[in-house]
Amino acid sequence: MNILVIKHGSLGDIFLSVGAIQSIRQHYPDARLFLLTQSNYKNILNKFTEVDTILEDNRGLIILSISKILGFVNKHQINLIIDLQNSSRTQFYNFFIKYFTKAKILSARKFSTYAYNQKPLGLQHITENHKDQLSKIGINHYQISNLNWMIKENKVNEKKPYVIFIPGASKTGDYKKWPINNYGVIANYLADKNYDIYLTGSKLDEDVINEIIKICPVAKNKIEESKIDDFYDLCLNSSLIISNDTGPAHIAGLTNQHLIWLANDNKISFSCHPLGKNVHRIKSKSVKDIHPNQVIQKIDYILNI
Repeated sequence: MNILVIKHGSLGDIFLSVGAIQSIRQHYPDARLFLLTQSNYKNILNKFTEVDTILEDNRGLIILSISKILGFVNKHQINLIIDLQNSSRTQFYNFFIKYFTKAKILSARKFSTYAYNQKPLGLQHITENHKDQLSKIGINHYQISNLNWMIKENKVNEKKPYVIFIPGASKTGDYKKWPINNYGVIANYLADKNYDIYLTGSKLDEDVINEIIKICPVAKNKIEESKIDDFYDLCLNSSLIISNDTGPAHIAGLTNQHLIWLANDNKISFSCHPLGKNVHRIKSKSVKDIHPNQVIQKIDYILNI
């Protein structure tokens, strides 16, 4: 059996889909499992052993993507396509795969071999959608994403307890950002309680991080230590993580360390919140209206301050 899983999307979408891929592998232990995704996720997933081969699809001109996919399916003799993206784009893929190959297709979109009606955002978490989808082909044991494959041999060894802040968001995600001044208030509060403050993110978040440091000079810029390969370990050894609604929050939640997740209260946040045993959600119609005292109250409860 040769299986091709299709999953594009944001960083958070990818990590929320890891559980579905692990469930597929558990059901088909001897299958050759291929993942079709964007090239920027290839290095991130290079230690994800449930997948045998990662194929690239950067969603450029659709006719070129279709040509490449038909080539993949024929070259690797794919028997089953599992479309976890379920997008209007993958519907086009399904059409050509259905009529120009012998592969069967599991998708919520048209031209699927197996009928599946995906529930819209706001009704259930997207991992429940994955669970319902996979049950259509007899995969009835679904597991939440396990990211232990991201653990490195070199453990983070910090003497002083630390709290991780994830204050950034994507280029288009300003409406998801909790105000910088509020992060500054929380940073000073925790610093006074003898916690180190680690400000994480990418180079795109450097201005935000520098502004927080102006408010709380003892906070530490940890951009260099928070690359995705190192981020799981960094979170795994933390006392607490405080985050906007952004991709790395999904990695943080799956460490099962305490995560305070600050988000807009809408259908997307209902269906796409981080998973984990210790995720504490604080939501408001606008995330910018969440008061620092609400966060401090939750911090006191979690850290027993």
